[in-house]
Amino acid sequence: IRENLPPGTLVTTLCAVDADTGAFGELRYVVLEQAVGDPSTGDGRDAFAVNGSSGELRSRLTFDYERAKAFQLLVRATDAGNASATVTVRVLVTGEDEYDPIFLSPSFNFEVPEGARKGQSIGRVLATDEDEGVDGVVLYTLAKPSPYFAINQTTGSIYLRVDSQPQAGAGRAKREPREMSLEVQARSPLPASRVASAQVTIDVTHTSFGLAPD
Repeated sequence: IRENLPPGTLVTTLCAVDADTGAFGELRYVVLEQAVGDPSTGDGRDAFAVNGSSGELRSRLTFDYERAKAFQLLVRATDAGNASATVTVRVLVTGEDEYDPIFLSPSFNFEVPEGARKGQSIGRVLATDEDEGVDGVVLYTLAKPSPYFAINQTTGSIYLRVDSQPQAGAGRAKREPREMSLEVQARSPLPASRVASAQVTIDVTHTSFGLAPD
């Protein structure tokens, strides 16, 4: 069952089979008071209700994946002759993407050092997500591809795609400060993931990035 669904949501329909015909073949379903021991799951007795005649199992609560991820309960089917069978029901709660990723800062500033080589990291962005499970995994991408920079999608490290290419014939004193901007996006691996963005400003003064060749 997905989190945040209203109470009364149908989870499944339980069905026991009795070979008797007539009244002795009619079954009644009930959730037992005796819980099933499993430390990894919550007690499902108060979380679910079963329809005595149809076997429909419905939720009695709205679930929060961040608080409880599984429940377990014991259901008994009894016929008119008081013969019975029991079944263990395990219900897994699945998460929804409830929270936006949040960057530690709305903007980041890095510099390409003089003589930097292809593959060298120049800085790292970082975002967090309060969702749990897959929805809480953060992956990083550049909003637009760059010929000079790339980003590690799992660590957020921004690195050079090419050597820094120092400007030919330009003395250090003559170099005017130059900057480039990137937009980095953070999202989960799921297609309908929430997305957050941050601006990255990179000092490229010690490179020939973006300049026409002499």
